[in-house]
Amino acid sequence: MGGLSSLPDYAEDIEIEKRGSPFTRQFIIEFRSTPIEIEKWIKNSKRLKTNKPRIVGETKVYEILPGENGAAGGRVEVTGNKVLINMSWS
Repeated sequence: MGGLSSLPDYAEDIEIEKRGSPFTRQFIIEFRSTPIEIEKWIKNSKRLKTNKPRIVGETKVYEILPGENGAAGGRVEVTGNKVLINMSWS
């Protein structure tokens, strides 16, 4: 999914929202997991493992550049044990 690994095996409270038009798609995915599982997921995600996050308060924000599997880009936000993924395709 746009250079991101599959969700951790121990992901909980998974919410998925799909938006878009005939020409675009946007997926917003939110889940919770342990900090250790989230760190493993980041290290297994091609577009995150070498990406340096911007720190906003207690949130790590990873900007995902376009290119992987036709993705137009997006962002991943990690706050404690919660992850929010917002990716787009066109």
